[in-house]
Amino acid sequence: MLISRASVIAPVLFPLFASAAIAASAGMAVSNGAFVLNGVQVRGTATLAEGAVIESRDGASLSLTGGGRMSLSPGAQVKVYSGRVVLDKGAIDVNSAAGLRVEAVSLLMSGAEGTRATIAMRGPRSVQVAPSAGRVQVRGSMGMLIANVDAGSALEFEPQQGTQLPSSFVGCLLRKGGRFVIFDQTTRMEVELRPAGVDLAGEVGNRVQANGSARPGTSGAQIVEVTTLTRVEQGGCADVAKQIGADAVAPPRKGSPAAPAPKPRSTSGVSAGTKVGIVLAVAGGGGAAAAVALTRKDDRSR
Repeated sequence: MLISRASVIAPVLFPLFASAAIAASAGMAVSNGAFVLNGVQVRGTATLAEGAVIESRDGASLSLTGGGRMSLSPGAQVKVYSGRVVLDKGAIDVNSAAGLRVEAVSLLMSGAEGTRATIAMRGPRSVQVAPSAGRVQVRGSMGMLIANVDAGSALEFEPQQGTQLPSSFVGCLLRKGGRFVIFDQTTRMEVELRPAGVDLAGEVGNRVQANGSARPGTSGAQIVEVTTLTRVEQGGCADVAKQIGADAVAPPRKGSPAAPAPKPRSTSGVSAGTKVGIVLAVAGGGGAAAAVALTRKDDRSR
């Protein structure tokens, strides 16, 4: 069996450093065939140091020190750390433990314990997230929440370099806790809206498209300063409001009667072919400052 030098511990020559080397282990790799570890072909089992690069030839399984297991498809390549992996190419099936993270194309994917998902590179700058159990949260490099992907659906993300932070959401405009919120059907996100020269109160209870600039709020949730607002469909938001604990009727304006409650309308989830475009704002130092949902191809049934 061939073993990379990086994975070998020499307790005879360096006994004082053996425990430190073991503590720094990121996990174990197992394969019935061959895989490449740090440029060296390996068969069977290998201990993984922090930052180890694995390229699967015949498929491989990883067990991480920080918790979590994953399977690499043939041809997949990842960089492994104790609590996260960086996907460079191919696809991986993740059985998540709490805190396990997967990074790809400047995006960060994470799920609660028990989440299972396939994460696959679809091109040099495109990654698809498809959970089979639980929910995967997708965030930008600065921690801003971009999407919640639930079991049974799939979203494909394609970051693009840009200098602006435009954000566009389509969904039900509601009131919750004294705030205006929109529940975006594609990204399954509840986003706070703040008016920037537009009348939000007049569209509460309707499906709208809200465009503006985004910034991170509490826990990375997006806050959008809305500059343009377009009604997509009147009413139909009672069920969504009940689902997220919001109101589909705006409080009456002074001297005006209360608006009637909108009629409920059944909605279906996003399709497996949905694609979300992402703009990565470039900071002065050249790094990605934030990522926000920008465009989508959505063939959801209406």
